[in-house]
Amino acid sequence: MKTTTILKLKRNLIGLSIGILALAFSSPLQSQVVRDHRTKKETDPYTRLKNEAKKTAVQKSRMSPIEISQNDPNWKGKTKAAIKFVPFKLEDKKGNPIPPNRKVTLKNGKVITALQLLNETNALEKKLNSKGYSLRINDEKVVSRTVTDTKFLDGRRSLAPKSIGAFKKEAEVKKFMSLERQVQVAGPSFNGRSQMLTLKPYSSYTQSERDQINKYDFSKVSGKVIAQKTTKRRPFKDFRTKRIGNLAKLYEINKTNNKNWGFGNPDTFRANLEGSITRFAKIYPFDPQNTANNKSEFRVKATSKATGSLLGKSIDILNASCQFHAPSNVSKKMSATISVKALEMNLFPPNSTTFSQQKSFSKTYGRSFDKSFPLRVPILPGLDFVGLIGVKGEVGFEYEAKIERTVASVHAKPLIDLKVYGEGGLSLIGVFEGGVEAELTFIKGELDLNAFAGIFSQNSENIVVGVNHYFGYDIEILSGTISAYGEACSPIDIPFIDDCYRKEHELFKWDGFKDSGTITEGGFEPFTLKNIAKYDETPVFTQE
Repeated sequence: MKTTTILKLKRNLIGLSIGILALAFSSPLQSQVVRDHRTKKETDPYTRLKNEAKKTAVQKSRMSPIEISQNDPNWKGKTKAAIKFVPFKLEDKKGNPIPPNRKVTLKNGKVITALQLLNETNALEKKLNSKGYSLRINDEKVVSRTVTDTKFLDGRRSLAPKSIGAFKKEAEVKKFMSLERQVQVAGPSFNGRSQMLTLKPYSSYTQSERDQINKYDFSKVSGKVIAQKTTKRRPFKDFRTKRIGNLAKLYEINKTNNKNWGFGNPDTFRANLEGSITRFAKIYPFDPQNTANNKSEFRVKATSKATGSLLGKSIDILNASCQFHAPSNVSKKMSATISVKALEMNLFPPNSTTFSQQKSFSKTYGRSFDKSFPLRVPILPGLDFVGLIGVKGEVGFEYEAKIERTVASVHAKPLIDLKVYGEGGLSLIGVFEGGVEAELTFIKGELDLNAFAGIFSQNSENIVVGVNHYFGYDIEILSGTISAYGEACSPIDIPFIDDCYRKEHELFKWDGFKDSGTITEGGFEPFTLKNIAKYDETPVFTQE
């Protein structure tokens, strides 16, 4: 009995120990899962944009009206000889008379008498006859166009930026732009596995991690960074303790990649999208005895601009910029400068802030817009469409960034989803009503702008610098059609047409520019610099 009790007690203690260990190992994981769930973003960027835009009211604005005449160089129409006017009679197709006072309802809901309908129909027929057209001849629909020359459309395709690879998904970009990288330690492997070290921004290490990383020097072997345990320490050459001077830099990079996609004619329809990404690093020697006075600095910047034009009406769609600057010298503050303007409205006014310690940023801006203007355009000479043309949809900008003393990183994504639309319905001549048919994507696109630059290890032997970037795009510009039309539909059996008589003015038609890919990318391949102090002139002062 005693033995059984002891065995049960041992089993309980073992079970309790396993439970405690399981809890110890699982708790951080569970905690991480909760954090990930709380901060998980909607994976589709346009869904994120729409959700953000819904938080505010639609920004509506009306621009000044536009009138296009048939003398406009972009207006093209067919010229026909006039034909003889033959009036319609108030009778059906069988020749039976129609009561003059019979009530009829037009397509727009307006109620008139049969006699009024006949008179308006004859007025329209006479107008059409003078231009060579007739309600009795229901032939081609498109009779005029506002033409955008193909040199502004197809001719621009060859000038569009060329992709070097497929557009990376957001999860791929996040992995590609990770600030941590595993590097192999030179020497024998254990159980078939090589020893690995984690490189990350130097200012992110704890003191114990920094002590460990400082025991290694780094070099590239066959294109891969290898860590080598230090066997001896080299003094900081030509540098006297407590003596500060004008140290010459060991390395500098200042690269910007910018691309532009622009199609169309400003006098008709045009859309333009551009983006740029900058990474800057200036590396100076590192003195372990005077870490507060190191001079290395880093800066990353992402910008995007989108503009457009509708029949000569220019629209500033998006102008966004974010820059993050991290001087290593602790006497200088780090800074973030951000500005987001969409369709002439400041979503985030230009603002610059400074920080003494590390700082992370994450923000999504989005607004819904509807900009329109009254339009009058001839469908046929002397027969004008009157209505509205506009552009509506969502515009936004989102970014994530991190700045520390030894790294600056940014991920920025401009987002645009705008369509051209029209509204009509005003009577042109009696029974002739106006309308718009539009399936025109103005701009739908996203740019993925990413960069980081920083120091990942530094000691008396060498400095490990990491610089990385990714610039991707997925865009659709000026894809579809938009037409203004006039049509006459007879609610009674007047024998001129079997269906509605319709004539259209084609405002725009193109299959659009649709493309996605990668403009440029630079994989995180750390490189090493020998940490040897050199002066570009005599030291300017000393500290005693």
